[in-house]
Amino acid sequence: MTTQTNPQLRTFKWSDLDSLQRLLNDIGRHGHRDWPSNVAELRAELEFPRVQPERNIALAVGGDEATGYAIVEPEQNISRSVIGIGSRTFGLAARNQLLEWATEHARHEASIVHLSTRDNESEFEQLVEQFGWAKVRQYLKLTVTSGIKIAEAAIPAGFSLRTMLGLDEVPELTYLQNEAFNEHFGYSPNTEDEIVARLLAPDTSVDDIVMIHDSHEQLIAYCWTLTQNREGKKIGRIGMTGVLPSARKQGLGRAIAVAGFNHLVKQDVVALELDVDSQNTPAIRVYSGLGFTTASQVNWWELSL
Repeated sequence: MTTQTNPQLRTFKWSDLDSLQRLLNDIGRHGHRDWPSNVAELRAELEFPRVQPERNIALAVGGDEATGYAIVEPEQNISRSVIGIGSRTFGLAARNQLLEWATEHARHEASIVHLSTRDNESEFEQLVEQFGWAKVRQYLKLTVTSGIKIAEAAIPAGFSLRTMLGLDEVPELTYLQNEAFNEHFGYSPNTEDEIVARLLAPDTSVDDIVMIHDSHEQLIAYCWTLTQNREGKKIGRIGMTGVLPSARKQGLGRAIAVAGFNHLVKQDVVALELDVDSQNTPAIRVYSGLGFTTASQVNWWELSL
C-alpha cells in the first residue's frame, strides 16, 4: 500500500527549461497565455526583463519531471501582480499548493493580484472562488482557420501604411503603445528596453510591426503581428493593435486591424488568432467581419492582499 504525497515545490532553474516545456505542452490550453511549443521561444518568453523566472516561477516536481508550475509577474508600475497556474494532473491538491505559493509570493510585490482561468478550468475556478477571488473581467480568444484570404483594405486619405524600419523607431512605438492602452484593463506600460526585447524574440521582428503614419510622419496607429510554428503549421497572431487617442474616430482602428490581418495572410498562415476584451464591441465587430469566431473564453479574477 502506497501513500500519495503532495509534490515538492521549488523555484525554477534554467536547467528545468526542457522539463517546463514538456509540462506546458502536456497541459494544453489554460489561463490567458498561449505558451510557445518549442524551447527557443519559451526561453525568449522567460528572458523578458520583468519575468525573472529563477525568482518568480515555482515548479511542483515529482521525480525528475515538473508536474505543475506557478508564475508571478510583478507589475509594480500599476501596483499589481499577475499569477499563472498549471498542472499536468487536474487534481486540486497540487494546484492548491501552487496557488498558495503564488499568492504569498505576490503579497511582497503589490497589493492587488490578478489570475486568469480558461473556460475548461471550471474545477479550478471553484477553488479560486473559495479562496476569496472575485471575477472582474472576461476576454475572448478569437480564431479563424478556414476561408482565409486578403481582406479589402482602405487607408483613410492623408495617411500612409508601412512596416517598421528599424529599432530607431522604438521610442515612438513605445509612446504610442502606452498611450493607446493606457486605460485598458490590466495594461502595464512598457519601457523602451522591454519593447526591444520583444522585437528581438524569435517569433517577431521589426518587419512584423505594421504602422500607419499621418501626413506629418507621426506614428498614429500600429498592429503588432507574430507567427509561430506549431506541429509544422504556421500560425499567425495579432498581438496588439492600437491608435493614438487624439487620432481616433477616423476609421484608423479598422484600417490598421485589416492591414495587420493581411500582413499575416500574405505569409501563408493556416490560422490566425488574437485576444480581445469582451467589452470591446467595436473591435469584436471588426474581427468578426474578418471571419474570426470565439474559440474559448478567459476569466480574470482579482484578490486584494
